Amino acid sequence: MAHDPDDKRALFQQVVDDILDQIRDGRLNPNDPLPSARKMADLYGVASMTAQRALRELQHRRITYSVAGKGTFVHPDAFDLLRGGVLHEPIDDPDLRRRVAAYLADQQAITIRYHHARTADDKNAALHELLRHADTNNDLIDEVIKYQADRGNFAQQPEHLQRASEGGQTPPPAKRPRSSRDRAPKQ
Repeated sequence: MAHDPDDKRALFQQVVDDILDQIRDGRLNPNDPLPSARKMADLYGVASMTAQRALRELQHRRITYSVAGKGTFVHPDAFDLLRGGVLHEPIDDPDLRRRVAAYLADQQAITIRYHHARTADDKNAALHELLRHADTNNDLIDEVIKYQADRGNFAQQPEHLQRASEGGQTPPPAKRPRSSRDRAPKQ
């Protein structure tokens, strides 16, 4: 990534924004690894401390998570958070509302187990359970996004749902693309 001398953003923010762009456009997907702070510093031509600050900012925003001894990864909910995945209106469909409530209750229970874990192994086990929970509920997440988009509650539908709507057919449950380990930051 070349630095634009006219760019007034802090260097760490430029790194953060580039990673956010990669998530938005699908070059980085849920659970994809990010480079280490040292490697990121080399890739972006910034100091190691700047790369570490960018990684902390991404984790603070819940865009990434880290696993001790393994590295930093794109959070399973990052795409939804970046797409404005906040429900602006209640869900009127009783079945969908029930399924979302069950999903959130399960997610909360796992999160509580994570926060109460006393060992790194227990924390990692809870984190992996949280990731499996999100992966097994991709269809529900897509259904909620489509439900809200159909009611004008998001700026636009996810692209894979837009294409299906234009054809007038109901799409099969869509899966987000899975990771490709050879993706590199935008130059």
